[in-house]
Amino acid sequence: MPDEAYVRLAAVLDTIPNGFAHIEDGTHLRVLEWIFTAEEAELASRLKLRGETAEEITARLDLPLEETTELLETMVGKGQISGWMSRSANARKYALMPFAVGLYEEQLERMDEEFARLMEEYFERSKGVPLFSTNPPIFKIVPVNKSVSTDLIVHPYEQAEKLVETSASWGVRDCICKKQKGLIGAPCSYPMTVCISLAPRKENAFDDNELTTPISKDEALKLLRDSAEAGLVHCTMNVQRNQTYICNCCTCCCGVLRALTEYDQPNAFVDSDFVISIDADLCSGCGTCVDRCQFDVLSIPEDISVADKDRCIGCGVCVIECPENALTLVPREGREDVEPPESLMDWMTKKAISRGVDPSELM
Repeated sequence: MPDEAYVRLAAVLDTIPNGFAHIEDGTHLRVLEWIFTAEEAELASRLKLRGETAEEITARLDLPLEETTELLETMVGKGQISGWMSRSANARKYALMPFAVGLYEEQLERMDEEFARLMEEYFERSKGVPLFSTNPPIFKIVPVNKSVSTDLIVHPYEQAEKLVETSASWGVRDCICKKQKGLIGAPCSYPMTVCISLAPRKENAFDDNELTTPISKDEALKLLRDSAEAGLVHCTMNVQRNQTYICNCCTCCCGVLRALTEYDQPNAFVDSDFVISIDADLCSGCGTCVDRCQFDVLSIPEDISVADKDRCIGCGVCVIECPENALTLVPREGREDVEPPESLMDWMTKKAISRGVDPSELM
């Protein structure tokens, strides 16, 4: 029998709008047992999403300050909770994180083959529920500028370069999805060090981050271009402002994009304002676009490329390599008045309502 601390933590994580799937065979509990000791799981299950100082936590929970602070710091170091210096409180704050995106991604350095195989079991059994089965979607597809027709009005949150240009700090880290697949004997052929971290307002935000290497804005833009040329898909949090990452993803490794292809619901789990358009007069039927597309959108049944637009997520990966400039991204029909949630809090509120959960006690 698993320790009750893991059962409580699993229930708390599933109360967060992102969700944490309950697996009947207990795989979800084995995931938590790998990440946490029972003592760590017990403390994590009693933390808040908003963040509290060690003094606030120990007073609320009636715990000894010195020992609890030491445990909290250990848990931050293990990527189990978040910790940051609060200017307003003039003290360090500690907070619970969603399982994804959050706790799982912070296991990048700790992940070994055992955990990688455990997570593969979790992915296969959960099938992305409830994160992918309710609105709003977690990912927003952000095409590169030259994929989008120049006569369109494109909002800043729809352009990958804009997200980089308007940030104050930039960093890069290895892709945990590619690491996970590599550890179970399915290495990825795409570049691995491609996850871009962004700080919208804080300068030098990644100087002391063990998982993230600080880079310049120019280096971040080059990484974005290199990822596009390699055929990777730019994804970010499905909000209008204050995005903190651009994932450069592939369908062989990325948990979200794998869900699109493996569950055969291309637009169910990501938000996309664009769709591919093919100029039949320019298309030579060379097949470059077919090779580039990871979603089986394009084919050449006769002499020119045709698209299954129901499968297209509007990433633009096919567009940038078309030798005839026959492909462009155009607005998806019916999306004229659709906007992503304004902020992360807005996204979480909408997600909580969609899932029928109440995370107010964690706030």
